[in-house]
Amino acid sequence: MNKAKTSLRVAELDTLSDVLVRLYKDAASNADGTVAKDANLKTVMTDIESLSAALTTAIKSDKVTSTLDEADIARDEVVRNLSDALNGYAALPIPAKKAAAQNLLAIFQKYGKSIITKNYAEESSLIESLLEDLSAAEAMANIESLEGVGEITTSLRSAQNNFNKANDEFTHASVTKGQSASSVKKPLLEALNTRLIPYLSAVALVDGYKEFALKCNAEIDKANATVNGRKK
Repeated sequence: MNKAKTSLRVAELDTLSDVLVRLYKDAASNADGTVAKDANLKTVMTDIESLSAALTTAIKSDKVTSTLDEADIARDEVVRNLSDALNGYAALPIPAKKAAAQNLLAIFQKYGKSIITKNYAEESSLIESLLEDLSAAEAMANIESLEGVGEITTSLRSAQNNFNKANDEFTHASVTKGQSASSVKKPLLEALNTRLIPYLSAVALVDGYKEFALKCNAEIDKANATVNGRKK
């Protein structure tokens, strides 16, 4: 049997280990009981299942962090758009538009475009306060007189809501977070390549192990093929 390539990505290794665990459980439920009675194999597979679960958790945590960053970038862009729109209207030689924009700029400038440089919590607080100020009756009347500004403020509310959701998920992930995905990858690969695969190679021709070993080998080869495909 071929060993799992160390260059497998964490998501690929996570998928492979999940599949191997499922194959083991299926084989252990077989009527002849060969796999189920193998104490050594059970110990190895229990360790692999635990490491696989830890890797899944770590991957989810890494993804949540990325989502939070993306949500912050999205709301920053809307803040920039609002600043640009108001400054653009304020520069127009149209008295009504200019006056409305200047009134709104007076509100916006209490916070300034620099709010996007604040830490996540402070920026959230400032955006919520800005949105509250912009929801006042006079501000709303000015917003309605400037085409597109209403859509931008609606987008800012939506972007802030999306950030709040991502932040809640990040907080939950931080509480439950274990090791990083990269730190789990090494011991999981070691369990596969130095414990499971050599053992299955040794018992592959023994009745009761053949089908399980063949299926595991096929899944490992499939995973390795993804690495080979990236090198072409």
